[in-house]
Amino acid sequence: MKPKLIIILFAIGGLINSPQIYAQQYNQELIDSLIKNSTQTQVAKASKFLISGFTTFNGKFSNNQSTFSDVGFTPILLWKPHEKILVEVEMETAIMGNATNIELGYADASFFVNKYLTIRAGKFLAPFGIFQDRLHPSWINKLPTVPLANGEDELAFGPVSEIGFDFRGGAQIGASKINYSFFVSNNAALITDPAIPSKQGTLSYGNVDVQSKKLSYGGRVGLLPIENSSLEIGFSYRYGNVGDTSYNYKSVKAAMYAVDFSYINPIDIIKGTLDIKAQWNKANIDNASYLDPGDPTGSTWYTFDNKRTSFFSQAAYRPTMSQSKFLKKTELVFRYAGFNPPTGAKDLQEIRQYTYGINYWFNWRTAFKAAYQSEKNNNAIFIQIAVGF
Repeated sequence: MKPKLIIILFAIGGLINSPQIYAQQYNQELIDSLIKNSTQTQVAKASKFLISGFTTFNGKFSNNQSTFSDVGFTPILLWKPHEKILVEVEMETAIMGNATNIELGYADASFFVNKYLTIRAGKFLAPFGIFQDRLHPSWINKLPTVPLANGEDELAFGPVSEIGFDFRGGAQIGASKINYSFFVSNNAALITDPAIPSKQGTLSYGNVDVQSKKLSYGGRVGLLPIENSSLEIGFSYRYGNVGDTSYNYKSVKAAMYAVDFSYINPIDIIKGTLDIKAQWNKANIDNASYLDPGDPTGSTWYTFDNKRTSFFSQAAYRPTMSQSKFLKKTELVFRYAGFNPPTGAKDLQEIRQYTYGINYWFNWRTAFKAAYQSEKNNNAIFIQIAVGF
């Protein structure tokens, strides 16, 4: 019998045998205290809690704007109440103008079934491509800006997060490895508002209110063919209804595809570490009719072939084998990104974007970044200080 249980039983025995009424109240308080302390100790032994996250300070300088903005603090709470359960919550706080915005980045609970399968439920980072799920934190992202069409604007391919269930895991296949993530989630919502022509036919993600009776599904499969896992190739898919329940849009569906590439390895001949990331996206949204924003009477409809693509490729080099401590902490980065709009869409044009960056890493999770981003009629210099904790 456990010592703490023996103590509790003795206390109960004392309570029963004591003739004084006032002693009953005293002993009951003692019993409650013993039980509480015992329970708290057992919970503490089985539970683990950690606060992690990152903070960011940004600056942007262009012909039209010079400002320090987007000061952000993003705590991540990790709680493991049981060896097979993990709860994770990310709170995004940022200064926008004179206001402080607070958003729930993700909040989910994971159950570790076995070494091949983990089940997640809640709001989790979208397993579509590699940027959102792996690279989006500022202390991981190599540049101060997000790759074109990977943000939360009308150009975005796929959501930042999903709300639903996710089944993920991995396995060893000979010298190679494979990982997977399959999900069922809420649908995206088709934007039809003629007041915002550039957004007509695009999708809004992350809405808790389901627009359709059906759910979306998809996932990603990654293959690591080399034994040292330096190379990974991934394939992603997402499909679901996106139209609302009105007659014009209730049958509109969207299918999205992505292929991603990741390679990171120290190479002797270049005396440093080469880190390459790339992703290609395609979205096929069923054709639908939209009110023509150019018609003041609001009676003209138009349609277009709603297929769009985007891509980014990024290479980073850090001379990690250099004898100079300064050079070992310095990193050069280049990213090329593009967006190809649907033919016939309103107020959308082809975009090509070039970003040149240099980083200085004070340690493995603290960096100062400076970058020049070139885009037609939209050139700017960005700086960023990013700290992970």
